[in-house]
Amino acid sequence: MKKLLITLTLVLGLAAFSNNANAAYTIDDAQVENLFASATNASFNLVADVAEAAPVMAVASENGGKDPLIAVLLDFFLGGFGIHRFYLGTKTMTGIGYILTCGGIFGLVPFIDLIVLAVNWDDISAYVDNPKFFMW
Repeated sequence: MKKLLITLTLVLGLAAFSNNANAAYTIDDAQVENLFASATNASFNLVADVAEAAPVMAVASENGGKDPLIAVLLDFFLGGFGIHRFYLGTKTMTGIGYILTCGGIFGLVPFIDLIVLAVNWDDISAYVDNPKFFMW
């Protein structure tokens, strides 16, 4: 019974597909020209683009020049090696501790670091140049 249902479904599906495959597609040039005529031009304003990027630069300057997005991405992808801690300006031994403990106590410390950095997105200055193994 199952084989009959599967076979019937496949036959009906192929029949429906073959009917749609023979459909003729046409392009109406007048409609295309009307679409282009009614479209609006987009212009890029360099001054507006810089003004929109200014708040991002302000966040980085409050945090001692460290961008929280870069710190979070480094922690997510390379947290086991302590690369995010090197970016934030920790001592060399802290990064070596991350490596020797198999990613900071088997990945637990970088995971908590990721949560802490994400929660404190607006102000990560407390974690910049922090020499402790547990930055929190």
